[in-house]
Amino acid sequence: MAGGCAFVVIILLARVLFSLPTLPELVQDRLVLLLPGPAFSFALDRLRYLGKPLLFGVLLLLLTLVGGLGGVAMSRMRRAATLPVLAWIAIGLAILPLAGAGVFAGSVIIALVNLLACAAYGLAFRVLYAPSPPSSTPAVGVTHVEDVDPGNHAARYDRRRLLAGAALGIAAIGLAWRAAGRLSAPPAGAASTVPSTGPGGTPASPLAVDSLSAAVPPAVTPSERFYVVSKNLFDPDLDADKWGLRIDGIVDRPRSLRFGDIAALPSVRAPRTLECISNEVGGDLISNGLWTGTRLGDLLREAGVRAAATHVLFTCADGFTSSLTLTQATDPSILLAYQLDDAPLPKNHGFPVRVLGTATYGMKNPKWVTRIEVASANRPGFWQQQGWDEQAIVQTMSVVTAPDNNATVSPGTTPIGGIAFAGDRGVTRVEVSTDAGSTWTDAELLPSLGPSTWTLWRLQWRPEKPGSYLIVVRATDGTGAVQPARRTTPFPVGATGYHQVHVRVAA
Repeated sequence: MAGGCAFVVIILLARVLFSLPTLPELVQDRLVLLLPGPAFSFALDRLRYLGKPLLFGVLLLLLTLVGGLGGVAMSRMRRAATLPVLAWIAIGLAILPLAGAGVFAGSVIIALVNLLACAAYGLAFRVLYAPSPPSSTPAVGVTHVEDVDPGNHAARYDRRRLLAGAALGIAAIGLAWRAAGRLSAPPAGAASTVPSTGPGGTPASPLAVDSLSAAVPPAVTPSERFYVVSKNLFDPDLDADKWGLRIDGIVDRPRSLRFGDIAALPSVRAPRTLECISNEVGGDLISNGLWTGTRLGDLLREAGVRAAATHVLFTCADGFTSSLTLTQATDPSILLAYQLDDAPLPKNHGFPVRVLGTATYGMKNPKWVTRIEVASANRPGFWQQQGWDEQAIVQTMSVVTAPDNNATVSPGTTPIGGIAFAGDRGVTRVEVSTDAGSTWTDAELLPSLGPSTWTLWRLQWRPEKPGSYLIVVRATDGTGAVQPARRTTPFPVGATGYHQVHVRVAA
């Protein structure tokens, strides 16, 4: 296992010093796809921003344990030195291709790093596992029995071996901590964008509010608080000057664009709300921002889409894939966005360019786009391969953001407020019940920033007497359809159901 730690140290050094992907990163996409969709959704909802560092740590620990099993094999082999070489070949020619990364991930440097890691493993095993037998013949001038005691010699050797193995383990943990960096950190204040009830009914984080009302969040989510969900352990770190976008497929004029070409095109600045399809009822995986970009449809028309085209397929720098129908992709509302809140896209939101829609969940708005292919048939995207819905149309939702769940409020007037969202269908009505759904009262709707943004709502509530109350909310979309009451889990089409909070009115 100390040899396994030596392997981990080498690959983590390459990650920290040169940003080379580690073996866990290269196989994690395949592992995520092998995980059943409901299990992934459950893990995301429960672990939240702890999910990535936990997965990274588990995979590194698994590598260490595999090193231990390899040591058992090496201890029984006549030519133990061949095992690290065989492991290197297996990683490059079997494990990485099966994970979809290709032979040695298509990189000579990655191949060399893994070879060095396997060599470090073999060296650590050789040094730590096979001691020279202590001599039982007293040396000249030795007068004390303990000086020639084989047991003492073995004990000293065991101590040195233990210290060496511990040093490798500590180095591996330290480098893993350094490599993971901010994996566990949500965007600053992300949990306060929309409060929610945590696992086990624990109260949510305090709400970040504006001056208009203590019950509603800011109309525009600050970019540093915008929710983030990604399939990656480490997101791509792209250079805008080196980035390129290829538009091809069944088009008359395939073309390649640089970032400057995109930024020079006529721009559109539009407020849009994004929500993750894994967002639970009352969850905080939803944010609203001001985006700037160019219309995707204009680029497709310039490329000359042929009559047989039905879909537009997206490929991203991190290997993510998604698609839209041609009708969706050519809608004037669909943007190639390159700014959020009048600043370049943050790295974790798709810098330099991402797709931004209006009616669909976040997984249909791919980040770090590098290729747009016009096709005559659809291909399942990354999350669709795991069983998530192909259309991913936003379900009508509403959330009580204040008061918090399990809060105690003073007698008198209490503001109730929150958000409602229905994609490009808009929200025309929000109703609130303070008696567990027996009666309903219309809430005041604040003006929306645009047709594809959330709607803030509020209501002044004066409880008749002290005691416990259950506040429930429901919304009606622009088509007149009332939000579904039946509560469902996010997988595979998005969560439905009324959000509710328990409130106690003090005497």
